[in-house]
Amino acid sequence: MVAIKQSSELNITHKSNDKSPAKSAILFVHYGSNWIRGSERCLLDLLAQLNRQQFTPVVWCNSPLMAEQVQKLQIAVICQPFPLLFGWRAPRFDFFGFFNLITQGITLVRRHRIKLIHSNSGAPCQWLNIVARKMKLPLVAHLHCRYPLRDRLSFGLHHVSQLVAVSQPVAKQYLNDSMVTAQVTVVSNGINQQRLSVPCTLDIRHLLGLAANDFVLMSAGSLIERKGMDLVIMALALARQQAVPAKLVIVGEGPCRAQLTQQIKALNLTGDVFLLGERSDMAQLLQSGIDLFVSGATEEVFGLVLAEAGLHQIPVIAPKVGGIPEVISHNRSGLLVAPQAPCQIAQAIEFLYWQPQFCAQLGREAKKRVERLFPIEKNANTIESIYQEMLSSSRHNLNWHSHWSTKAQLISVVKFLIKKITNQCHNLN
Repeated sequence: MVAIKQSSELNITHKSNDKSPAKSAILFVHYGSNWIRGSERCLLDLLAQLNRQQFTPVVWCNSPLMAEQVQKLQIAVICQPFPLLFGWRAPRFDFFGFFNLITQGITLVRRHRIKLIHSNSGAPCQWLNIVARKMKLPLVAHLHCRYPLRDRLSFGLHHVSQLVAVSQPVAKQYLNDSMVTAQVTVVSNGINQQRLSVPCTLDIRHLLGLAANDFVLMSAGSLIERKGMDLVIMALALARQQAVPAKLVIVGEGPCRAQLTQQIKALNLTGDVFLLGERSDMAQLLQSGIDLFVSGATEEVFGLVLAEAGLHQIPVIAPKVGGIPEVISHNRSGLLVAPQAPCQIAQAIEFLYWQPQFCAQLGREAKKRVERLFPIEKNANTIESIYQEMLSSSRHNLNWHSHWSTKAQLISVVKFLIKKITNQCHNLN
C-alpha cells in the first residue's frame, strides 16, 4: 500500500525516462475515497488503454489504493491528501493546504513537462483552474456525477477548457447554466471486456448454499441511500410473497449496512439476502450463476455495473433515472421501472422468473448492446481526440484573461434563486 504523505511532500513511485518530443505528457488528477469503484475504474481502464506512443500519463491522487493500482500500470503516481475549500467536511477553510496544492501542481507541471491537465472529478478543478492558468495549459474536467450548484461554483467547473460528461443528464446541468455548447461533450463510459473476461472459479449457489431452482438476484454498489438497496430488499420480499424463489446477493459496503441488516431481519429475509461486502472479484461473481441484476438507485448518471452485468448476458431491472436509460434499452436489454417503486421492481422480477426465454433474450441483447455502444476502445479513442483538439491550438489554454464563464455562473445562481422563491411561494399557498 502506498502511504499518504503530508501535503508538503511528493511521493513519485515511478518516473518515465522517455523524453520523446512526439509525446504529450498529461497530468491526470483524481479525488475520491480510498476505494476502486465507478470513477476510479473508468480512469484505470482509460490509462490502460491510452496510446503511449502519443501520450505520457502522470497521475496525482489522494487515494493509496488508487495509487497502488496505477503503479501496476507502470505510470508515474503522486499520492497525498487533497484539502478542499468550502467542502462538505472539515476542514472547510484550509487555505494553507489549498495554496500548497497550487504550488505542488505547478511543480508537477514543470517537472513532468505537462501539456494538458485531466481532472477525473470536479473537485480538483478548484486548484487546477489556477495551476492551468499560471502555466497556460488546457484543463479537461471529466465528470462522473451531477454536482449541486454550490459545488459547481466552488470547484470552478464553468471555467475549464472542456467538460467531458459521462451521460446527457450530467451535461444538461451545465447547458442549463448557459455554458457554451462546444465546451461540453458527452462521452459514455467504456467497458473493458478483456478485464471482465476472466476465468470463472465461482459458483454462487455452492458458495452460499442455494438450491438449484433458486432465482438468484444481484445488486452492487456503495451501501448509501441513493443506491436504493432498501428498495431492492423490499422488492425481494414482495416477489417472494408471489411464490418466486428469489435470493438476493448484495455486493458493496457503506454506512447503510447496519440499517439494511435491520431491514433484512424485520422482513424475515435473513436466509434470503446475502451482504457480501466489498469484493475484488466482481467479474467472477457476474459469471457465477446470477440470473438477474437489480438496481434500486434513486440517482445514477450512467450505471457502470449495469453495463458490466449486460456484458455477461445478465438482464437488468433498473429505475428510469439519470443516465440509466442510455445504458438499458427497455424491453430489449432489460426492464426499466419507475423510480423508488419496489412494487414495480417486484412485478418485473416475477415477470422475468415466469418468462425464462424472454429473460435469456434480454441477456443476449444486453451483451450485444454493451459491445456495440460501450467498448473501452471507443471511449479511449474519443477522449484522445479531445486531447488532440485541446493540444492543437493555444486557444484552448487557460490564462488569467480568458475562459471565465461568469455569465454561466450568474445565470445558474439566478435560476437557483428563482426556483427557491417559487417553491417557497408554492408551499405558502
